[in-house]
Amino acid sequence: MSDALAAHAAHFRKQEEWCERLGSPFNAALLSGLADRMSEGGVLDRLLLRGETPLTPSVADVAPLRLAGALHAMALTGRDEALAAQYPAARPDWDMDIVLPAAMAALEAHETWVAEFLTRPPQTNETRRSIGLLAGFAQLEGPLHLLEIGASAGLNQHWDAFGYDGGSWSRVGAPGAPVQTTQWQGGPPDLPETFDIASRRACDCAPIDITDPDERLRLAAYIWPDQTERLERLEAAISIALDRGVHVEEADAADWLERVLGRPLPNGTTVIYHSIAWQYFNSDTDHRAKRAIRAAGSRADSDHRLAWLRFEHENVFQGDSREHVVDMITWPGGERRRLVVMDPHALGARAV
Repeated sequence: MSDALAAHAAHFRKQEEWCERLGSPFNAALLSGLADRMSEGGVLDRLLLRGETPLTPSVADVAPLRLAGALHAMALTGRDEALAAQYPAARPDWDMDIVLPAAMAALEAHETWVAEFLTRPPQTNETRRSIGLLAGFAQLEGPLHLLEIGASAGLNQHWDAFGYDGGSWSRVGAPGAPVQTTQWQGGPPDLPETFDIASRRACDCAPIDITDPDERLRLAAYIWPDQTERLERLEAAISIALDRGVHVEEADAADWLERVLGRPLPNGTTVIYHSIAWQYFNSDTDHRAKRAIRAAGSRADSDHRLAWLRFEHENVFQGDSREHVVDMITWPGGERRRLVVMDPHALGARAV
């Protein structure tokens, strides 16, 4: 096995562990099987090593999730009927010994389509993550001016409309809105009756247009096939966004923040927020975005406040921590507070 394919196989197995840990035995078994089929000189190798810009075995490219997403998209649409017949939606008692050959055959039959699908990064827009961000929003004084970066389809722009159920506490959402459920440990967030939101803006380097059925399919494809409740929650969130209107500007996060934060801060609290997005930024975007935020923070005062609310793997910002954490930095002052520890899909949360 070449060094490149060996690195991909190791990355697939690492993602397999995350799928198992986060409640998707189907995706875990699928990624394990795909790792076993590498270096056969077939379609899998061609897709991973294709062209002048091959996928890298990195967190930034997440090749395992791109490939799994392409297969799920073919199953959801019936593009490959033999594959669709073996996926959990059609066969809850799926058998990976049957699924894997069907998957390899589908990759072979639709190689050109799959190669195009793999050119864009995974975007799940997991709305359940907003239950952790809620703990930060609840601490901020309005009016709030929301700026979401890495916003994907922008579904989390309407976090205030969602319902929330932490087990020991809950908050009613708008009619028909998705309910974000998690196993919450510790004290509940101190939630106001209403949030004073003055404006909402968002950006993404490759935003998903939810008015386009093909784009909605891409969102659904990155939901793990045996997690039907996530698909239902996604559909409800899309309905809210379509009803209320949502727009995500196409822009690099650093370019956008430099432009937006280069202006005087408005009266109230400007909130930059994101969830499992920063890890995908390259070093230039990382450096410039941080610089733009801190420069704006240095101009903040008691009437023109700034908050940086983030849900990321903590080592993105704070060394070698192994936890995914919701934390927040507020200006004036630049104080950082850890608020919530959660897994990436917010299945469980612990107030700090």
